[in-house]
Amino acid sequence: MIQNLKPYLSILFLFIILNGIIIIAKTFFDIHGFNIGFLQSANLLLFFISLIGFLFQQKGLQSTNPNAFVRGVYASMIFKIFICMIAALVYFFIARNNINKPALFTAMGLYIVYTVVEVIMLMKLARKKRNV
Repeated sequence: MIQNLKPYLSILFLFIILNGIIIIAKTFFDIHGFNIGFLQSANLLLFFISLIGFLFQQKGLQSTNPNAFVRGVYASMIFKIFICMIAALVYFFIARNNINKPALFTAMGLYIVYTVVEVIMLMKLARKKRNV
C-alpha cells in the first residue's frame, strides 16, 4: 500500500518544496517584479492537474492492454494542456494590461518541473511492473 502512495507523495513533496521556495524567497520575487499570488496559484493548479494526470497514466499502466497506457498518457496530456490554456485565458482576461510576464514564464517552468517528476515516477512504476 505504501508503494502505491509513493508517486503521489513525490508530487506532494514537490508542491511543498516549491511553495516553500516561493514563500522563503518572497522578498527576492517582490524586488524582481514577480506576482507571488499568481505563482502560488499556478503551483497549486499544477499540483492538482499533475495528480489527476498521473491517475490517468497509472490507470493505463495497470491495464494489460498496452494501448490503454498510450490512451492514458494522451488523455493526461490533453487534460493538462486544456486546463492550463483555460487558466491562462482566465488570467489574461482578469489581468488585461497588467500581465506579470516573469511570473507567467516561471509558471511555465513549474509546468516542466511537474511534468519531469511525473514522468520519472511513471518510469519507475513501469520498470517495477516489467520486473514483476
